[in-house]
Amino acid sequence: MSQHTGHLGTKPILGLFFGMAAPIAVGMLVHGLYNVVDAIFVTRIVGIDAMGGISIVFPIQMLVFAVMTLIGHGMASIVSRHLGAKNDEAAQATTDMALRLSLVLGIVVSAAIYFNMAAIFEFIGVSETLAPYAYEYLTPLALIGFPLIFIGNLPGDILRAEGKAMIMMISMVLSALVNIALDAIFIYGLDMGVAGAAYGTILSQVFGIALVMYFFLTGKTHLKITLFVYKFDWQVVKNIVILGIPILISHAGVSIFIGFTNYSLSQFADINNDLYISAYGLIGRCVMFSILPLIAMTIAFQTIAGYNYGAQLYGRVRQVIKVGLIACMSYGTCMSLLMILVPKPIIGIFSNDVELINVTTSIALWVFIFFPLSNAHALISALFQAIGKARQAIFLSSLRIYFLMLPALIVLPALYGLDGLWWAYPMADIIAFTVVLYFLFRERRNLNRLDLGQAQPNTKDKSHELR
Repeated sequence: MSQHTGHLGTKPILGLFFGMAAPIAVGMLVHGLYNVVDAIFVTRIVGIDAMGGISIVFPIQMLVFAVMTLIGHGMASIVSRHLGAKNDEAAQATTDMALRLSLVLGIVVSAAIYFNMAAIFEFIGVSETLAPYAYEYLTPLALIGFPLIFIGNLPGDILRAEGKAMIMMISMVLSALVNIALDAIFIYGLDMGVAGAAYGTILSQVFGIALVMYFFLTGKTHLKITLFVYKFDWQVVKNIVILGIPILISHAGVSIFIGFTNYSLSQFADINNDLYISAYGLIGRCVMFSILPLIAMTIAFQTIAGYNYGAQLYGRVRQVIKVGLIACMSYGTCMSLLMILVPKPIIGIFSNDVELINVTTSIALWVFIFFPLSNAHALISALFQAIGKARQAIFLSSLRIYFLMLPALIVLPALYGLDGLWWAYPMADIIAFTVVLYFLFRERRNLNRLDLGQAQPNTKDKSHELR
């Protein structure tokens, strides 16, 4: 058993889960500050319309992130199970195939966005007021930033597959601090506007890539960064894509939903359209920052569940399901109460415009009211990806956005106007949570059967199971 990964199958689940999730959460929260700092600098220094321009670009960024995570999460699911089964060579070959796929997709996606920006903005209905800011922000990202995202994030996914939480935290924290400093220099000091926010993000990505590569090159990881070392294997690439599809569907759905919501807001005749788009953009920043600890918990959860499933330690998989659900729903409840009961001090960080704060506050109620249920849905969906059950993972990842929120976004505003637009959130959260619970109970029964059928002497692991 490797000294780098063996702890995933031996340490008590409770301590292992929080020992992995906590440093990743710290790193992601600090890293996520660049979204908040971007919004603060842009809204307060450049203006509310500039924030609206960035909000228009946000779903495009989410779509790029979705394609990138397709590779990273699909690879991590396979690698974790290979490491659990002590098949290091297969794990290393999988990372090689993932890096090749990431390189190709990074170039293709970036080129497609850069050469079609005008058509994209026309399709989503960008106003003449917001368009200049959207072009200024998206251009450097499409030319430089997006290719770096594809290449730079994959080593981080390899780290999480190994359970290297502290290394992930260090790289995320330091690159985030660099980003925040560059935001201040470019936006405030050099008066570069929204382009300054984009260039600050790009340079911090370069720093983050260099830092992560240092850990790989100095032997602090179990797997290595290899490219074109192994013979190309279409089956491995196919498995990466299939297991990455659930996360692609989930993130792409968020992008589509945000874009569709922005378009819907631009069509109402009786509201200040640009104001509402800016307000919704601020809510998006709050949501993205709020889910970072959930993402950290999901990373820890997937890594532990995938490794132990590969090692056939099914009792430990059941344990991490319990711990993960309790943790993510408890955190979701705290965030829900915060954003419903005292939203104005938080939103006031971004702007002192009273009208913008009031509109954003009214949206926050509907977006966060069932936040704990959406957290649970995301975590349980991740379980099926972690254990290699792509069909269930694809369905559950599609459920909330595609089958519930998007149809509601079309029907409810037609019936109830602007209020109907926001009612899509609680309706989708309740129904998706109910469905995902059914899948969870069914899979738990399957894990019980597998555990009872084990002939291997791993019963001592069950002594730690939470009762």
